[in-house]
Amino acid sequence: MIMAKFSCSYFLLLVIVFSVCLMVEKSEGMLCEITIDQEQDCEMFFCTQDCARHYNGVGECLDDPTVFGPRNCRCKYNC
Repeated sequence: MIMAKFSCSYFLLLVIVFSVCLMVEKSEGMLCEITIDQEQDCEMFFCTQDCARHYNGVGECLDDPTVFGPRNCRCKYNC
């Protein structure tokens, strides 16, 4: 009888810890995106450098139809 109470308590504690870990991981993993240097054609070197310096993120050159210009620098960073 005592062992059943202990195992139930340990199981409940394990479920609580696991739930908290999932919530923390989910909140830290959110990524935001922003288009930078909209006036200029994107150059990969400057895009990655500016994104890392200003947003501590990763930059990539892509064609964004919503922003004027042939290729734009898109920066992904942690919110």
